[in-house]
Amino acid sequence: MHSPLRSRWLTVAAFLVPCACAVAGDSTARQSVQTFDVSPAGSDANPGTADRPFATLQRARDAVRAAGPSATGDIVVRLANGTYPLSETLAFDSRDSGRDGHRVIYRAATPGGVTLSGAKALGNWQKDANGRWKAATDQVAAFRQLYVDGKRAARAHGEPPKDIALRGDDGYTTSDAGMSGWKNPSDIECVYAVVWCHTRCKVQSIRKDGDQAVIAMLQPPFTQARTKEGVHVELPTSIENALELLDEPGEWYLDRPGKTVYYQPLPDQDLSKARVTVPAVETLVALRGTLDRPVSNVRFEGLVFADAGWNQPSEAGLIDVQANFVVNPKKPLTRDGSLTSVHNEHLKSPANVVCRATRNVVFERCTFTRLGGAGIDVESGAQSTLISGCRFFDISGSAVQIGDVLTDDHHHDDPRKVVRNTAVVNCVIRDCCVEYRGGVGVFAGYTEGTVIAHNDISRLPYSGVSVGWGWGEEDTGGGAEGYQQPFRYDSPTPAKNISIEHNHIYSVMSSGDDGAGIYTLGNMPGTVIRGNHIHDSAGGPGGIYLDEGSGLIELTGNVIHDVKKALNFNNHAQDRLATCNEHDNDTDAEHTISERQRVIDNAGVQSEYRDLLTF
Repeated sequence: MHSPLRSRWLTVAAFLVPCACAVAGDSTARQSVQTFDVSPAGSDANPGTADRPFATLQRARDAVRAAGPSATGDIVVRLANGTYPLSETLAFDSRDSGRDGHRVIYRAATPGGVTLSGAKALGNWQKDANGRWKAATDQVAAFRQLYVDGKRAARAHGEPPKDIALRGDDGYTTSDAGMSGWKNPSDIECVYAVVWCHTRCKVQSIRKDGDQAVIAMLQPPFTQARTKEGVHVELPTSIENALELLDEPGEWYLDRPGKTVYYQPLPDQDLSKARVTVPAVETLVALRGTLDRPVSNVRFEGLVFADAGWNQPSEAGLIDVQANFVVNPKKPLTRDGSLTSVHNEHLKSPANVVCRATRNVVFERCTFTRLGGAGIDVESGAQSTLISGCRFFDISGSAVQIGDVLTDDHHHDDPRKVVRNTAVVNCVIRDCCVEYRGGVGVFAGYTEGTVIAHNDISRLPYSGVSVGWGWGEEDTGGGAEGYQQPFRYDSPTPAKNISIEHNHIYSVMSSGDDGAGIYTLGNMPGTVIRGNHIHDSAGGPGGIYLDEGSGLIELTGNVIHDVKKALNFNNHAQDRLATCNEHDNDTDAEHTISERQRVIDNAGVQSEYRDLLTF
């Protein structure tokens, strides 16, 4: 049986083809009305010509802004290879748009040769008496990542005391009374891996009480972690960010009050000769328009987005509900003794690159790496966004986040707010969610017409692709009986016509459980999950998982093997399972060898993008 969605996928692909040309050479037959050149060796006092280039992207953006109203063709910003430091967000608004069918293109001289970096270097390293290296820092924010010659170092961490015990909902006790003398206790974090959640709670203080140490946890986040819906934290699986835990080569620690960074070197590592960097900005690049004046027709080719952070967890921790969303304190709801947010309107952990209220924005053969939040957010009002041939790796949170889960997302007051026609195609996503391990490779909330196709997704701690939200509660008529809901909607959410096709998803669920290669929530009419090759997931179920409220979805032609459970259906309430059409999937060598091999050969990045796999 062929889904009618196949024709929709072809339509979306055809719509995006003009934007999906190869990076090498001129990506369009159209003649550019103007070209601006930028080089790290240039000057912003220059006119931006090939022989006298600008030095910064901000100057090039402003030149494009001035030239845009009179443009009669594409405007190309040619970036010479090198690193372009960003000390603040590179921000685009509607003035930076292409007009009248023409585009603004930011193009690297060589794909991968241009890095937009929010890094700040740490120098003047000295050895201390303990064989560690230390350096002074004037960095104001409590940065959470440190890179030595481009490689992420581990924050100082260790196992909790063996006899650590809960002390009500306030904190812990331990016979390790020496902890009461630890330096900067309010910067210490307890880390918890609980089924699908990966939570961080901050310590408030540690005091000695007789022969014990009493660990008071920061409130109210600790109580939220102890009482939120789903799974609760109990004893930490590790403790992080204490000088007293700095005992393994490759670890580091920031003494915030002392404005000093400590590093335990690897064998034969000399930090006086190494390049050591920390992120100095949070939002690296932001395209933010308005519904009336979106940022439109902007294209990025071959750029590396790197070296940005996200510091909020250093102030309040991260109380993971699912997929790195946290309880919204402005919309609390307590039911059955557990805390959640009204209508599951949880708060998203933000990305370091943002598209909001945009039209026809393209990222082609770009790289997202060394990032302390998520990789990229495609959020409210973003429509017709293409993320093609991109690489995502060494990212603290999720790689790609499409849409959101707030009121404006599930029941908007203006259809222009709906995130529509986002395509994530031919991308390689691996080694993400390295700090916030409850994240996923690609997340899509309440979105319409999202295409997730021909991607290679691997080496993730939790799910590969997570689509939908709400557990059915925000769908027409509400969710399963027994869930207390403030009110029920009589209209559907925008979630529909989603294609998850021909992806190669493997080696996911490495530490999490109750997730899958592809995971869904809620009604999504017109959605198809087809032709994916999913295998070798450690945690369960691991294959394709239709969780609560999932309905109106077709599953066909997928090959799934070496997982705990190939197809898992937890959408029985309201008879949602009966609305789904599951057929012709190969979960145990059920197809012929040739049929099975055709699906396997067609899954993952297509031939012209397979060079992306070699890293």
